Amino acid sequence: MTSSNVVENMQESLAGTSARTDAPKYEMANPRFWISHFHRNRQNRPEPKWDAPLSLPRSVVKLLVKSLEQYQLGDGGGPASLTAWNAKSFRCCSAESKELVDLWFLEEKEHSRLLGGAVARLGGTPIREHWSFSVFCGVRRCIGVDFELTVLLLTEIVSTIYYRLIQRHCQDEPIRAMCGLIMRDEAGHVAFHRARMALEGRKGKFTYGAIWKAGFFFLGYAAATMLWVNHAPALCAMGATTQEFYSEIQKEIGDFVMDLRKEVAAENAVA
Repeated sequence: MTSSNVVENMQESLAGTSARTDAPKYEMANPRFWISHFHRNRQNRPEPKWDAPLSLPRSVVKLLVKSLEQYQLGDGGGPASLTAWNAKSFRCCSAESKELVDLWFLEEKEHSRLLGGAVARLGGTPIREHWSFSVFCGVRRCIGVDFELTVLLLTEIVSTIYYRLIQRHCQDEPIRAMCGLIMRDEAGHVAFHRARMALEGRKGKFTYGAIWKAGFFFLGYAAATMLWVNHAPALCAMGATTQEFYSEIQKEIGDFVMDLRKEVAAENAVA
């Protein structure tokens, strides 16, 4: 499921709802729409069969478990909230905004739980720290909530590729099922961010032109490279390649930019 599908599947049932306009700085893109999405997304989530027989080669297990241990720490295992110094300007602009952000991060915590099941299946142990996670948290805190939201969005996009490659190449059905559940959530998160950014674009806060696009791609490739440095051994052991990874990254970021610009242009044309 893509992020565009998430929106399309919900539009009919929530047509006519409108975003709040009383926020001091930010406006959430149709908060009722997204609150409903997060509640509905809790349904129909069959648990992977963690006790199924494991047939992965030992060499793959050894590398994959280390990768999943790192992801459990980073994908919902750390601070399950916005941590930028001025995060309140986004999170607390309305009761709906607070609920929406809490539901978003609750799904991230669910990812950590699922990853914990995969780590246990492979005989691993949860970890409490890693240098890449420390860098990630530091960047989120220091610069401000606008940049933190961009970092989190790009992390969602890059993580989608990580889980997609595992699902494509891993010959273990419970882990593949876990990836499917997480990718379903990530599609919703990316769609939420795109709707939020499109609202800001329609109000003239951002133009999303060539300079913005170049910076967005630069940050996206930086996030992707950090992931590849840490997780390439596991992904390559299962059959993924560097070219495959970066081709997926380029397409995913490019599709996001194209869809964002289309949303802004379509709404402006209607207005």
